[in-house]
Amino acid sequence: MPKSRILPPADGARLAALDPTTLGRPFHLLPVFLRLVEQELADFVAHELNARYRAQFQFKGVQAGQADLDPERRTWHRLDGAGIGVNVARPLLLRILDYRYGGRTSPALPASQPPRETETERRLARMLGERLTARLVQAVWRLAKSGMPTHKTDPAVETLPFPPGETPAWHMQLTLGEAGSGGTSQIGLALDAAVFAQVLRQLSRQAALPGQTAGKALARPFAEQLSIRLAVRLMEKRLTLGEIFDLRVGSVLPVSLQQQADVYIGRTRVFTAAVAESHGKLCLTSFDDAE
Repeated sequence: MPKSRILPPADGARLAALDPTTLGRPFHLLPVFLRLVEQELADFVAHELNARYRAQFQFKGVQAGQADLDPERRTWHRLDGAGIGVNVARPLLLRILDYRYGGRTSPALPASQPPRETETERRLARMLGERLTARLVQAVWRLAKSGMPTHKTDPAVETLPFPPGETPAWHMQLTLGEAGSGGTSQIGLALDAAVFAQVLRQLSRQAALPGQTAGKALARPFAEQLSIRLAVRLMEKRLTLGEIFDLRVGSVLPVSLQQQADVYIGRTRVFTAAVAESHGKLCLTSFDDAE
């Protein structure tokens, strides 16, 4: 058996300090929960930001363990006993308002002399915090494999008038990009001790199940499993019966490509989309619900 030795102070200073609060707790399994959080937040960006506000935000990922730079701007919300803190970066908040009210080409918020905070901003921050809270709690429910409880209406998220007394137990940071812009924005997310303890308990139970590991890939949400074939009508051309009979191999029909295309599921028109060209290929973007 090799003998132990005492490290010199210079060598010991380079070693990472052991956090005693992590001992005996399945912190090494947190990537399993983080993967569920990423799925929920990616869906949040696609449907509750881009589709709702006709924005062009891009989901860049979620990082754990990074605390908010400005915890004073954090709003706290509670759902099903879980306390979630949300801090939307102010430039991102103002950009969402630009999309909401049609200012899609407005410049980014200047670093000097930012405009005063308005009640509209505060309402939007509370609303986004409530929706993000519901998404994170849904990830906790999925980790417990219980699924979202059945409600006739959306679960009511309570916005707390003041932050809880204890410090958050775990932090995450959602990073967003924007099409046509090289910058990124962040949304800080914090879990209180109660909900974080629930996450660790569920991870411990999964690791304790015989023949099953917590790192095993969890089932994808139904929205990602559902596959639907879409048909796109790019243009229409009306011809008389005589013009059809006159068609020969090599005949050229003059047509003009429309800026908007209709998207169908079967024979049902469900979306309109803008037609764009990218590297010699036609692409569809800016989907809107068909009225």
